[in-house]
Amino acid sequence: MQAPALADPRVFPVDLDVRARRFSFLTIDESVLERSAFLDTRIEAPLAEARAWPAADLAGVPVPARPPAFLWHTSFCCSTLLARALHLPPAVVALKEPLVLRRLSDARDGGLELGDLPELALRLLARPWAPGAAVLVKPTHVALNVAAALHAAAPAARGVLLHSTLEDFLVSNLKKREESRRRVPRLAERALRASGLAARLPRAARSPPDFLEQVALQWTAQTALAQQVLAGVGAGRLRAVGERELLADLPGVALACAAWLDLPVAEGALRQRAAAIARHHAKDTTLAYDADAREREASRVRARHGPSIAAALQWAGRHLLPLLGDPHLRPPLP
Repeated sequence: MQAPALADPRVFPVDLDVRARRFSFLTIDESVLERSAFLDTRIEAPLAEARAWPAADLAGVPVPARPPAFLWHTSFCCSTLLARALHLPPAVVALKEPLVLRRLSDARDGGLELGDLPELALRLLARPWAPGAAVLVKPTHVALNVAAALHAAAPAARGVLLHSTLEDFLVSNLKKREESRRRVPRLAERALRASGLAARLPRAARSPPDFLEQVALQWTAQTALAQQVLAGVGAGRLRAVGERELLADLPGVALACAAWLDLPVAEGALRQRAAAIARHHAKDTTLAYDADAREREASRVRARHGPSIAAALQWAGRHLLPLLGDPHLRPPLP
């Protein structure tokens, strides 16, 4: 791989070793961005063939003329749906959860110094895929712990932060497979560390009595962290969007996000794209899935687990929600 090729976004950073300060690259095309549910270890590309490149040799990667746009989220709030709706190549490409940002997040959680790696990672990710085009970066939800560092590395970048209500988050977790459920305690602990909420937890909240109470703890810690990110980055660069608002009007919210993020897309093309995306499952586009199917599925979960959901909401109301003050995320999109 020759260094000049790094001006080409198709020479894509698929991994990052923070300790060794090495990025790994694969040459991919736009179809990989479309096919892949995520650009992490599940990317539709041969990760084993990636080649490493020392960060020290990447200083010549140009700063893109157009800053990246960010789509942050608190997990299980339809961020992949919104990212797919805003993916309109060649004008806009959406990078869904690139692994290099997960590596930065893991390193921060482990206490490592990141140095200039956030700025370099963003320069690599924000390279335009066509002249004058924009790049939308959707980090994994655990990367909220490096949101401030990434916004500092791209001072002109704007973002939106997508979030859900506690009840909807409980329902979403009940829909997940057992493998996903087993990750909840670990994710809650990670969000507690990142938000600093652990030190403020009342004794009763430190040992959630059941699965849904663990989920409520995760949601509370994620929400506290999201509040901190919004306040720290500021209303001039970061706005909040609710999942219910998104699902009620995917084309309208996608248009509002595109306007706020200054994405170079035409209204008609974006409405058409959003309408098409709304008819399929965001993570598996071969499956038919729309708003009605989503609501029927959620209704079945509420009917089956109603008492458990109510108990978790009551427990969170006593022990967790007072820690948030105002649990809403602000400011909203203009």
